[in-house]
Amino acid sequence: MHEGHRERMRERLYLHGESLTDCELLEILLYDFITRKNTNPTAHRLIDCFGDLYGVFSATPRLLSAVAGIGRQTAEKIYLLGELYGRIRSCERTYIRLYNFSEVVQYVRARFARTSCEKLELYMTREDCTLACAHTVSNVDRAKVIIDDKELSLILSEAKPSNLIVAHNHPSGKAEPSQRDDESLESIGKVCRMHGVFLRDSVIVSGEDFYSYYLHDRMGQFR
Repeated sequence: MHEGHRERMRERLYLHGESLTDCELLEILLYDFITRKNTNPTAHRLIDCFGDLYGVFSATPRLLSAVAGIGRQTAEKIYLLGELYGRIRSCERTYIRLYNFSEVVQYVRARFARTSCEKLELYMTREDCTLACAHTVSNVDRAKVIIDDKELSLILSEAKPSNLIVAHNHPSGKAEPSQRDDESLESIGKVCRMHGVFLRDSVIVSGEDFYSYYLHDRMGQFR
């Protein structure tokens, strides 16, 4: 009965989650805990009881389970999420910085140290060159590093980085780039320009061998 409504709400969450009200967000969260009932009234009762989302996620499981429609397991899950969020907020984050070549080399070597198959990674950094997101691309063939323009465009539009560093490996052979590597980087550069993202470097690693387009003064043609 409520499946169509739930799917529409999940679609809103996926595409425009910021537009949802506190009560709607809580309603969607309850879908996974209350599978056969309309969770909207329960979400309203929680907000009415505890005042706001902070109050809901700060309440003890025993208090939560006193609200009509909230069983013990649901109360435990809500409390767990509140406890996790509180601990996340209190954590002092350690940011990975990819500012200079030495920092990039160290990070890339660590990421590819135990990799036997070919892969491509995208390192998206903020304006201060701290890492915002590292994305591993799975659709890589042995002859050419491939990332679909649409996939890259989606990643950049969601992550909104200031800079992008590309890294891939040559498991067998030298780190020297091939013509196909150049072609792939040219395609990546075009997508970066569309999104206003600065393409800082593309590095290739093969064992202890390492190649940087930036150090070889070749990035200008791909930006």
